[in-house]
Amino acid sequence: MMLQRLAASVELLRTNGGYRRYALARISSTIGTTVAPLGLAFAIIESGGGAAALGLVLMGGLLIFLAVTPAAGVAADRLPRLSIIVACQLVCGMSQLIAATLVVTGTASVWSLAGLEMVAGAAGAFFQPAVKGLVPQLVPPGPMLVQANALLQIANNAVAIIGPGLAGLVIALSSPGMILAWDGITFLASAAVFLTLRLPPPLRQERRRFLDDLIEGWSAFKSRRWLWVLTVLSALTSACWAAGVSVLGPIYATRYLDGAASWGLVTSAIGIGLACGSVTSLLFPPARVGLLMCAAPIPEALLMVSMASDAPLLALAGAGVLTGAAGTLQLITWTSYLQEAIPTEQLSRIMATNAMIGTLLVPISYAVAGPLAEIVGVRAVLGGCALIILGGAAVAVCFRDIRQLITCRTREER
Repeated sequence: MMLQRLAASVELLRTNGGYRRYALARISSTIGTTVAPLGLAFAIIESGGGAAALGLVLMGGLLIFLAVTPAAGVAADRLPRLSIIVACQLVCGMSQLIAATLVVTGTASVWSLAGLEMVAGAAGAFFQPAVKGLVPQLVPPGPMLVQANALLQIANNAVAIIGPGLAGLVIALSSPGMILAWDGITFLASAAVFLTLRLPPPLRQERRRFLDDLIEGWSAFKSRRWLWVLTVLSALTSACWAAGVSVLGPIYATRYLDGAASWGLVTSAIGIGLACGSVTSLLFPPARVGLLMCAAPIPEALLMVSMASDAPLLALAGAGVLTGAAGTLQLITWTSYLQEAIPTEQLSRIMATNAMIGTLLVPISYAVAGPLAEIVGVRAVLGGCALIILGGAAVAVCFRDIRQLITCRTREER
């Protein structure tokens, strides 16, 4: 069976030219976006900013993303998705090239970089629901859809493991502006490849008011209890990850480990887990979607419990591997299931709503994690995050329709 799935994946790449070009376009931009945060951080530092300035820039991009996402989902269901994708890649590419020019010439300021990051955040909000809604137009439903998402994630994870180290070397030898320029070029290359795609003409739909489409998308989302319950669970786990790993992780490593070297080992372990989870989803695609969605956050809670209890570094690395594997397995399975279960004409709005609610608590976590840790301690916040994650998963698994959620192909086999 495993060899059959490998052979099917190779066949997908060999015979489906549309998916092959889609994957190449996605990987092209990922090569840049993986290293861009490092370039942005050091560009802000060179411009005279510190941690607060970096947080301001990242927060601005995220808030714009949240504000624009509902409209982006409607647009992706109303307009040609490929046109939206190409336009977003061009906007992101030009904004990064402008930022690179400002950094290299020494004229960048925190505010100019923040403004360009907000432009990129808005473009990213339109890009995500459109690009995820494109896959079902290229790959037939069923096992091939899971394989398509898994193959793309494997490539993305490989880039994520290699890219940051190379970016650090480039910054040390030249300028963070070179990383931003590289990101801009990869966006433009991605747009060029996307332009080569040939899609079947979309079904003609009745033209309605924008607000009507927005309301319909929200109604379609909330009418599926399994969907909004699992989205709320995703919001809780994302918020805890932002607080416990993104904000407090480096602080924990500085106070209780050996600093950046030890934390680098943990994050590398997470990266290894991401790669393992991608391969697992390709070779052994899960059938029980609901149970997987409830079980996948448990390793994240384990990582935070290990940190809160001062577990040895090796134990933290092991928990990191499990966390990365569970997270990427969950992402691939969930994306594939939505692409199968949601009608194409509603898919982008559902994806956008899922992304918006799933990210809604992250800005709050960024804002309160540090001050709360100063009051009650880093370990206490980490332990609290673990309890929130486990509590959310326990509540979600109590819903019968979630426990019975299985892939469409498994339902057909039955």
